[in-house]
Amino acid sequence: MTARTIGLLAVLLGLTACQTETDPTPALQLKPQPFIHQVQAEGELFAVNSTSINAPQAQGPRLIAEIQAEFTELQPGDLIVRFDARQLQREERNAQHGIATIDTERTQQQSQQASELTSLALSQALVGQEFGFADRFSIDDVQIRSRLEILDSLQNRDYLEEKKQFLTWQQDSFTIKSSGEQELLQLRLNQQQTLLETAQTGLNALEVRAPHAGILQLDSDWRGQKAEVGSMVFPGRRIGSLPDLSLQHLKLYVIEHEAAGLAVGQPVQFALAAHPATQFSGEVVRVGQVAQSRQRRDPRRYIEVEVAPTEQSPLFMPGSRVMGQIQLASADALLLVPLQSLFSEENQLYVWQRQGNRFVRQPVEIGQKSLTHAEIVSGVKAGDQIALTEPEAAP
Repeated sequence: MTARTIGLLAVLLGLTACQTETDPTPALQLKPQPFIHQVQAEGELFAVNSTSINAPQAQGPRLIAEIQAEFTELQPGDLIVRFDARQLQREERNAQHGIATIDTERTQQQSQQASELTSLALSQALVGQEFGFADRFSIDDVQIRSRLEILDSLQNRDYLEEKKQFLTWQQDSFTIKSSGEQELLQLRLNQQQTLLETAQTGLNALEVRAPHAGILQLDSDWRGQKAEVGSMVFPGRRIGSLPDLSLQHLKLYVIEHEAAGLAVGQPVQFALAAHPATQFSGEVVRVGQVAQSRQRRDPRRYIEVEVAPTEQSPLFMPGSRVMGQIQLASADALLLVPLQSLFSEENQLYVWQRQGNRFVRQPVEIGQKSLTHAEIVSGVKAGDQIALTEPEAAP
């Protein structure tokens, strides 16, 4: 083997050794860069001030016979909803018939009571006359009448006395009984009158009209359905509202695990789903404290955020869908690393920093963090290189 051949072999071996020692893990050279932390949110517009449209406080549920379409422009006094009157009219007729029946029963009962009282009074008068006659013509002289006749006369007088007391008791009992029957009839009459008044009140409240100008917005129930013709509505239930279109806010929903850092005063950029090319700005004015589900089959939970637009627009309509971005934090120049390049062991964060041809662990501390990047506060500096993934030859 010649010296030239030996030299070529040495060079090839050296190159092979260098390639083996150099870690092929992708790396990133750190440098300051702008930091913007935004979260996506979606929701809808709503009127800050609105008049609630509720079903009347009538007895029992009512069926809707006529209702205006949602987003109908209304003027004061315009009909919003009319309820079916057939059930109330039937209840009114039944109550009127009940009152008439009770009045007839009362008349018959009063006539019967008067007849029975007259009969008792005649019986008492007759017993009184017989009792007076027995006293007047009572003869106790045995020379005139026999003892048997005298005893018979005395027994007849005792019988008349007992009969007189019985008739008095019977009259008192009849008076008490008659009074109870009249009170029972009065209770039944009061009940029917109450039913009649309730039915008439319901008939007078079959229509709900607009108290002021506005655009009708209907509410959805727990199944997502809105009131329509034929729907059953319970007393006092909110059917919809008449919003004041001059002042509208946004109601945005942020996924719970992305909501860290939400605060009042943060800027918002949003667009209407119907006009995606037109951008609007606003500011967070309220952040919900409790995460809640939005749909029954959606396991995710959301934080509700209220946003006040910088200015109102004719394009705004309550219920319109909006999509926006909430800016949680921003900075002009921070030392940022992707979250995938951060590792943790025993509650200590570290990165893999390049030193020569290999990567070594370097503990770091982080500051602000977004969904994709984190600020490095200490541990590495601008110009250093870190591994984007765990090195293949990590110890």
